[in-house]
Amino acid sequence: MTHSLAAFALAAATVLTGTPPAAATAAPAGSAVARSVADDMNPAGRYALQITAQGNAMTIEAAVEKNQDGTFGGSVTGDAFPPLTIKSVAVAGRNVKIVIIAPDGGDAIVDIAVDENNDVSGQWSMTGDGSKVTGKKIS
Repeated sequence: MTHSLAAFALAAATVLTGTPPAAATAAPAGSAVARSVADDMNPAGRYALQITAQGNAMTIEAAVEKNQDGTFGGSVTGDAFPPLTIKSVAVAGRNVKIVIIAPDGGDAIVDIAVDENNDVSGQWSMTGDGSKVTGKKIS
């Protein structure tokens, strides 16, 4: 009954004022504030990245493309390995997580932040390897 009265009071306040009471619109304590997907950067483009793999410094290029279904894919190339397929791309604000199918069939994960100047920083990892990532989104 208490919940019914509270719901009725909220509905009545909304009808009378045109907006719900402030307490009703506040996020519960400890919950994340909702953000708009429109705030997410577009990850599509080419990235020139410097990494260390198996103890060797190298430059790689990631080409992220938007698929027809709205997801992202693409490939990663470098001098030391054949082209690798991008399995998935997730974006949260200016942070991009790229999951690549590694040469051993496992996942290699590149977690980067792209600043307003398109400078990139972060890290990459896979079973038994990983390093810091730096570079630039070049297109």
